[in-house]
Amino acid sequence: MKRFTRVIVVSLVVLMIVSLTVAAFAAPKKIVVGVSLLTREHVFYNNIESALNKRAKELGVKLIVQDAAQDSNKQLSQVQDFITQKVNAIILCPTSSAGSKSMVELANKVNIPVFTMDIASDGQTVAHVATDNYKGGVLAAQYVATKMLKAGKGETAIITYSEIESCVDREKGFKEYLAQHYPNIQVVDIQNYSGDQAKAADVTQNMLLKHPNLQVIFAVGDPAAMGALASIKAANRNVQVIGFDGNPEGIAEIKTGGLWKADVAQDPATIGAKTLDAVMAKLKGKTVPKLIPIAPKIIDKSNL
Repeated sequence: MKRFTRVIVVSLVVLMIVSLTVAAFAAPKKIVVGVSLLTREHVFYNNIESALNKRAKELGVKLIVQDAAQDSNKQLSQVQDFITQKVNAIILCPTSSAGSKSMVELANKVNIPVFTMDIASDGQTVAHVATDNYKGGVLAAQYVATKMLKAGKGETAIITYSEIESCVDREKGFKEYLAQHYPNIQVVDIQNYSGDQAKAADVTQNMLLKHPNLQVIFAVGDPAAMGALASIKAANRNVQVIGFDGNPEGIAEIKTGGLWKADVAQDPATIGAKTLDAVMAKLKGKTVPKLIPIAPKIIDKSNL
C-alpha cells in the first residue's frame, strides 16, 4: 500500500513538472517596443510619452523609451540598440525627416517594423501617426483672416522649422490658404528657428526691424511663439501671435488676453495611443493605414 502511495505521489509530481514546463513554453512572450522620442525637453513629447505608457500598460506591452535629444547620431545609436535587443517593433519621432531613412532600413533588414509619430521619415515605415499639420496651417490662416486681420488685408510672417516635415506642412497650409483666399494678406517674411526658442526670439527681432507694418506672426510651434512674444514685448510692438501645439505655457499666455491670440492645438494623447494600437494591429497580422491623421483644433480665449 505504501509503495502504491509513493508511486501515485511521484506520478503527481511528474505531472506537475510536465504541466509547468508546457505552460512555460506555451506562455506568450511579452511584446517589447522600442521608442525614440525627438526630445524630452518639450511638453508635447512628454504628453506623448505619458499616453504611450498608459496604453502600453492597458495592452500588456513593455516599452523601452529613449530620448534622442534632437541628435540624429544619438537616435541612430538608439535604433541600433533596439535591434540588438530584438524588440518586436520600433516607434520613432525622427530628429530629421530626411535623415532617418538609414535607421528605418537597418530595422527593416531584420524584419522589425518601424512606425513614426508626429514627424514623418523618408524611409519605408509601416505607418505614420500625426496631427494633420497641413490642415492645422489652414486653420491658423483662417483664424488670422477672420479674427486677427478682419479687414482681410495686412502683413504676416512665419517662424518655421525647416528640418521637420510636419512643421513645413504647417507653413505650407498657412501660406497656400492665404494666397488662395486672402491675397491681400501678405506673408512678407519666413524665418527658420530650428526648434530653438532663443533663435526664434532673434529672428523675430530681425522681422520687426525689416517690417515696420508687420501685424501677425504665425509660429509653427509654441516654443517659437514664446520666443517671438518675448521679442515683440521687448520692442514694444503691437504684433499679434498665433502658435501651434496647445502647450500649457501657450494656453496661459492666451488666457491673459495679450498679443498671443490663439493656438492650433494638437492631441498628443491620441497620437501616442493610436501609434501603439497600430503597432499591435501590425504584429497581429492586420492591415494598417500608411497615414493615420489626428485632427487639430483652434483654441483661443473664448473656448479655453
